[in-house]
Amino acid sequence: MTRKTILLSLVILFTSVPIIAQQNDQQPKAFNNIDLNMTAGTTGIGVELSTKLSKVVGIRAGFSFMPHFLYNMHFTAQVGDTPESKYDEQGNRVETKFDKLQATMKDYTGFTVDEDLTMEARPKFYNFSVLVDVHPFKNKNWYLTGGIYWGNSTFADSQVSQDDMITTLAVGLYNNMYTKSINNEPFYHVNNMDVYNEEMAERFISYGRMHYSIGTLKSTGEQCYIEPDEAGYIRATAKVNPLKPYIGFGYSGRMTQNNDNWKIGIDAGVMFWGGRPAIYIDRTIETASIDSDTGISSYSYSTETIDMTRDLKDYKNSIKSKMNFIKTLGVYPVINLKISRKLW
Repeated sequence: MTRKTILLSLVILFTSVPIIAQQNDQQPKAFNNIDLNMTAGTTGIGVELSTKLSKVVGIRAGFSFMPHFLYNMHFTAQVGDTPESKYDEQGNRVETKFDKLQATMKDYTGFTVDEDLTMEARPKFYNFSVLVDVHPFKNKNWYLTGGIYWGNSTFADSQVSQDDMITTLAVGLYNNMYTKSINNEPFYHVNNMDVYNEEMAERFISYGRMHYSIGTLKSTGEQCYIEPDEAGYIRATAKVNPLKPYIGFGYSGRMTQNNDNWKIGIDAGVMFWGGRPAIYIDRTIETASIDSDTGISSYSYSTETIDMTRDLKDYKNSIKSKMNFIKTLGVYPVINLKISRKLW
């Protein structure tokens, strides 16, 4: 369904409200009857105030938010372009560059670099809503709904778990030493002296840079790598449009016979996000330059923000199913249970 079709449907629904209302001779006065609705479902936990404009038309205004919970994603470390782990035909572990580097880092720093990195994803969205319910059927318990949700644009964010902070700090430390090694720079300065260990530098250069591969860039076909930032974090943020049209239907009926004060119902429909969510993350870029006088190469490292859903392909197996699911979320399914209490 295109955006024009969605907007046309909402326009037809809203413009039909006064026409439908005029078809009823005995109309309740607007805002002369108020219900309090408590909702729970795929939009989170919410509260609404609703009123009848006529026997067949009602309007609701509310607020909902998604409680925070954690959903883990896993990445594996890579040194250079080689995998972090390898096994022979008998299932025995074969030593890789990562294994050698892990032992080296343990020897030099005392830190153990874990090959597996866990990122904790946290949904964190909220929405205000204005919804119009139209009861065109003989059974007035059923209704059609159209309206708008409006809220924050950050659908979710993700960052390295606290348990893996030691690993990301160790990775950042190693990459800093690798950069100095490949650029033939001293590791540090002490008492106006440059401290440099050629054997250590050669070992780092032979290993390569440590990073986490997440997929392949569509534009160039090169591997996309992520690394910890200066604070030792790796972060990703999922974004959606703040304004989201909604179309759906629902049912609401008495909880007990002959009592209109309490009702229970369900809403079902779709929230249009205007396209699939964007997941922003910073990838590492290596830039090499050659000094025209000396012919010596130097390397620098910077970051570029990319959208994982649109800029990448061939996702790593650890995140492939999750990314493919997110790509289907151009429309967001809404299923909410609703309990209503008549205020007056």
